[in-house]
Amino acid sequence: MLTQDHHHDYLTMDTQITKNERKTFFVVVLTVCMMVIEIISGYYTGSMALLADGWHMASHAGALSISLIAYRLAKSDRLTSKFSFGTGKFIPLGGYTSAIVLAMIALLMGIESVSRFFSPVEIQFKEAILVAVVGLIVNVISALLLSHDDHGHTHAHSHDGKHHDHRDHHDHNIRSAYVHVIADALTSVLAIFALIVGLFSGASWLDPAMGIVGSCVILKWAYNLCRDTGWELLDGHAKSVDRDHLRRTLEDTGAEVLDLHIWKIAPSINACAIVLES
Repeated sequence: MLTQDHHHDYLTMDTQITKNERKTFFVVVLTVCMMVIEIISGYYTGSMALLADGWHMASHAGALSISLIAYRLAKSDRLTSKFSFGTGKFIPLGGYTSAIVLAMIALLMGIESVSRFFSPVEIQFKEAILVAVVGLIVNVISALLLSHDDHGHTHAHSHDGKHHDHRDHHDHNIRSAYVHVIADALTSVLAIFALIVGLFSGASWLDPAMGIVGSCVILKWAYNLCRDTGWELLDGHAKSVDRDHLRRTLEDTGAEVLDLHIWKIAPSINACAIVLES
């Protein structure tokens, strides 16, 4: 039994998946192109900064590809018939997996930053600033491509006595892609700040310090994403439905509600199982 009031939510979901898949594809292509340019340039110029950033972007390209694969699986007609409630769970699964990758990247970034305090390396400030600025531009473009899915937009309202928490309507797969590019943009901004200050003051310790700050922030984002997607994967009660109101409505008909379960099976689509005794 579906808890949505409008049957067209099924069609809306398919349309939204196609739209978000297209956005993610463009971002993957952009990231891979930038990665290839940086790695090739790094080899030809002997720049370790370019090489390091190129391989860093490769890790993000891999994580973004997970989101893209999740959309392809969610749209598969062959797979749909094999799952009782369709393939909607591939979307939070992609988001959860991507969040794990993001957390691993943040941990490695933090470990590397800490090691720089004990084993400092010479920083080519001007070259590193150029790399960080180019990376920031690429990530800003990517964020703009992904930003029209109402990321971070959370509010609740009620109508017809029903409570709706719009956090429950997020496509967590594209949210994970968005968090990846925003995380990369954050590291670029922190790096640019630290490098500019270091260039003029010689305070090279700021570079690893900003790396640790960025790592902590990204870990928090990864945790939030794991928490929300994990809730969906484990069939936690749907936050967009007021269970108490639904229970009262059913009991007002004279029936006794023995059991009530409501869970999310796809973006904007919930299912429920109710046991009644008349």
